[in-house]
Amino acid sequence: MPGPPAHPHLQHAVVLAGHKGMDRAINRVNVMEVPDVIDWVRSGEFLVTSGFPFRDRPEQIADMIPQLAERGVAALGIKTKRYIDRIPERVLGMAEQFDFPIIELPLSTSFSDVVREVMERVLVQEARQLSLLQNRFQKMSEQLLYGGGIDDFLRELDEMLHNPVVLLDGANELYFSPRAAGLFPWRSDSPEWARLCQEIQLGVNYMTVGSRKIRVYISAADSRSDACSLLLLEWNQELSMADRLTLDRVGVLVSLEMANLHARREVEYKYVDQFLSDWLTGRIVAVQDLMSRAEACGCKIADGQSYSAIAVRWLDRTVDVRQLQKAAKQFRRTVPEREGLYVTLLDGQLVFLAAREKGAKLQGQLDRIVRELEAGFHTELKSELSLCVGDSVERPEEVYRSCDQARKIHYISSVCGIRDPQIRYKQLGVYQLLYLLPESEEIKEFMDRIVEPLIEYDRKHHTLLVKTLKCYFRNNENARLTAEAMFAHYNTIMYRLERAYELLELSADNSKDRLQLHIGMMLHEMRNRDAADDGGHPQASL
Repeated sequence: MPGPPAHPHLQHAVVLAGHKGMDRAINRVNVMEVPDVIDWVRSGEFLVTSGFPFRDRPEQIADMIPQLAERGVAALGIKTKRYIDRIPERVLGMAEQFDFPIIELPLSTSFSDVVREVMERVLVQEARQLSLLQNRFQKMSEQLLYGGGIDDFLRELDEMLHNPVVLLDGANELYFSPRAAGLFPWRSDSPEWARLCQEIQLGVNYMTVGSRKIRVYISAADSRSDACSLLLLEWNQELSMADRLTLDRVGVLVSLEMANLHARREVEYKYVDQFLSDWLTGRIVAVQDLMSRAEACGCKIADGQSYSAIAVRWLDRTVDVRQLQKAAKQFRRTVPEREGLYVTLLDGQLVFLAAREKGAKLQGQLDRIVRELEAGFHTELKSELSLCVGDSVERPEEVYRSCDQARKIHYISSVCGIRDPQIRYKQLGVYQLLYLLPESEEIKEFMDRIVEPLIEYDRKHHTLLVKTLKCYFRNNENARLTAEAMFAHYNTIMYRLERAYELLELSADNSKDRLQLHIGMMLHEMRNRDAADDGGHPQASL
């Protein structure tokens, strides 16, 4: 024999419209017997009425439906045959438009019985949900207490909710559950994820994964801030209210674990930074001390390796220390130790150390550095930076030699305007000799004779002779390219060049005179990094 009906006091009720909204959850019942009930309704309510407030104009119910739907009311039950004989078609049409269920209740319906019956089922369901939530929370608490950290936590949550989970922390770093890791082809530091992180909003959202548009529930892991968020993707099955509540409840556990993780990581980073700084600058003298500290910091030093230091020089952008620190941290997170690449900051410069087997090519590691920096800055940087590469050394205690050379390359190339994507010491040519020249009376006399007259003339007449000569020599003494680079007329450039040679009583046709002037400009660049020393002014004339 069939069992008793699920809702005995509603068994003769009929759904007249809004069938698509019948999956809405009901958490309470409210009786509407006054016209201004709209000010008192709550989300999730089943609203019932005898129709008394609308006995003269039942069509007014249609005007309320958009407001009821907006406020999250689950459904409207109307008792007929007493004050309202039948529900108008306009009301039913509006209900269909908003997928808002309109339920016709028989005249014999007792509201008190309906309230008791519905609330009994709501309370039973809530008790079950509370029990389920308590079990889930206890299980996830034990997992974090005895498990393997945030990765195992997300794996357990993935299996519990049968849907992918993504954790976004305060630094926009992403952690994926196993199901989520298999869904996304993007790297965690890709522009796609960066865009999502900027547009993230708590609650129910929508996301396109591949060709499929899915619902995503986003919960703040820390109720005091939305900086750390959990994303639950509706991929394998529909998200239930219990799933959403679970995500909300376990957020506090995630927040505590992430705080511990970040604290441990910051301490580790400080030790690694200090070790790399001491290693690269030669402050660790004893080889045994070097090996011990390397092992403690997770930097493997193996026999038969070569080492090269690489200093990053930014060409057309200013990168502050915070950005560089963030780039270094991200590099350490994404590049495995087996690739032999380490990074730190030395006096505000981003410096890498590349370790590889003897005879192995360095180019692959250089390409890897550029790719990771591009990913970290979310832009192509091939034309915006130079990698200043120190010569390879064969022993770990000699790494400081390569680092010292890389930093010299950084300095010399920056003051001399060398913009190659990768710069080795041998590429500096005569610049490395000029760099080694000590300050002396002879050098001062040479500068006073070749450069000072031009600087003084520029200051007195507001001209650009020094700046023009530097640009001219950088462009291989090509006046047309110089004019294009300085946004000046070709004749203007020629006049400035002639005037400079005339002031110095040199001849542009004499190769030795041209060499003197070229060396003078290079020495001036290497000894005067301030652009104001060029003698140029905003309103310079010919």
